[in-house]
Amino acid sequence: MLTHLSIKNLAVVAEMSLEIPDQMTVITGETGVGKSLMVDGLALLLGQRADASMIGQGGDSAEISGVFAIQGLQAVLAWLETKSLAAPDLELIIRRVIRTDGPSRAFVNGSPVTLSELKILGQYLADIHAQHEHQALLSQDTQRTLLDDFGGASKLRREVRSHYDTWDQLKQKQASLIAGQKARDDRIDYLSYQLKELQDLALEDSEVSALDQELRQLSQIEDSLRWIHEAEQGLGDTEGAGMTSLQNASRALAQVNDSRLDEAKQILTQSIIQLEELHRDLAHFLTNNHSNPERLRWIESRLQDIQDVARKHRCEPEMLIAFEAQVTQELAELNESDASVASLDQAIDKAETQWRSSARTLSKKRSSAAVKLEKAVKKLLNQMNMTDAELTVALSPFNDVSPFGLEDTRFLISTNPGQSPQALQKTASGGELSRISLAIQVATLGRHAVPTVVFDEVDVGIGGSVAQTIGELLRTLGAHTQVLVVTHLGQVAAQGHHHFNVDKQAGVSSIKRLKPEGSVEEVARMLSGTQVTPQSLAHAQEMVNQARKA
Repeated sequence: MLTHLSIKNLAVVAEMSLEIPDQMTVITGETGVGKSLMVDGLALLLGQRADASMIGQGGDSAEISGVFAIQGLQAVLAWLETKSLAAPDLELIIRRVIRTDGPSRAFVNGSPVTLSELKILGQYLADIHAQHEHQALLSQDTQRTLLDDFGGASKLRREVRSHYDTWDQLKQKQASLIAGQKARDDRIDYLSYQLKELQDLALEDSEVSALDQELRQLSQIEDSLRWIHEAEQGLGDTEGAGMTSLQNASRALAQVNDSRLDEAKQILTQSIIQLEELHRDLAHFLTNNHSNPERLRWIESRLQDIQDVARKHRCEPEMLIAFEAQVTQELAELNESDASVASLDQAIDKAETQWRSSARTLSKKRSSAAVKLEKAVKKLLNQMNMTDAELTVALSPFNDVSPFGLEDTRFLISTNPGQSPQALQKTASGGELSRISLAIQVATLGRHAVPTVVFDEVDVGIGGSVAQTIGELLRTLGAHTQVLVVTHLGQVAAQGHHHFNVDKQAGVSSIKRLKPEGSVEEVARMLSGTQVTPQSLAHAQEMVNQARKA
């Protein structure tokens, strides 16, 4: 509900700041004083396009601010949540600035928003019935909601939407799986090739480290035996070997008979004995230890194969077993997804069956509610002297599963005998459309999609008893929701719970809230013209008293 409205430098309004009460508020004033500027300001807050020509003479910008109480307005709260905007004390503050030197700017609770975002938010806050203004009732979403709420099918409508959302999510998931089928098949082929290569390699746990260790041992034995063999050959009795040289030296010294060489001869003899023992030990070692070149070549080949596969998959050889497990798991998941496509068919069929069952029940309720709403609106239109006008609630079937049920909802109107029903905005004039809207609003009391309803042309071209009836209907509506009415008829003004009067002095408009006696005097002026008489005052007082008693 709108609780406060302030306007600065908009057209002929220099500055205006108003606390807006609930129930029905009438706005009156003489012709040309700018009664509709309050409505214009509200329309700008709801996202109407701005024009620099709307800026007044008091500066190069105009500013409009509005405060809305949003407790219980789930659509507004959801919108704020999607925009990550806070609403302290469940209060919404909208500010619109229009400038001569650039585009207008809009703010919601201090955060900038685009005009399109403001329009979406605005449709949840107020419904303005005036020529060229935003009218939520023209929206098929609003019409559908009103019909369902009128028929007591709100819960069923949400149930249908829930089943649709489930069905739609499953369809999207299946479509995504099907769309990725070619890529998935290619991936399966590639992974299968990788897995076969890894399985053919048949790498075992810790095999790489074990082979590396054995390779080092075999390589060391091969080198050691070669050097030991060379040492054994050097100590042998072949020509030029160490043993032969010592034996030749011993025989040569034996030919010398000199006691001074006895110790040398003895040392040489001992050396030959030790060298013979060393030679026997080396020969024995060579006899009992052999290299394994075939095993060495196999290990080298095996490690090369492992290294080649690891390099191909860009990982360390020790990681190949983990990589094989990863490939195996991914293959299993991809093969399961093929089964998921088929299993989703059953889930989709189940969701559609649930949707269709709820949608059929909703359709029956809509058909019944449509007839009742048409009759209720017809009765109200007759009271407003629109005896030829008839509302038709058209239920048009959808060709496919829809979030709205089996059919769409459209309010059509015919205002003349023999005229085919057409969309509201195509058939009715501004005043007629306002009265039709009023009839629908009153017929659906307590089920309004928005908390504030504004009428600016509802009494155009009428008077007398019809004006009285319209005023009474507006007051009835005001008992259930906030209603703002711009009127030039005393019969309508007398029905208001609250009364604002617009005046214009020196080209500048101002507005003030009237006390009860001031309201009676203004109603008297509207009934009799500029000259207020005791009779018109008495008549006005009687009308106001009657409205309060109703």
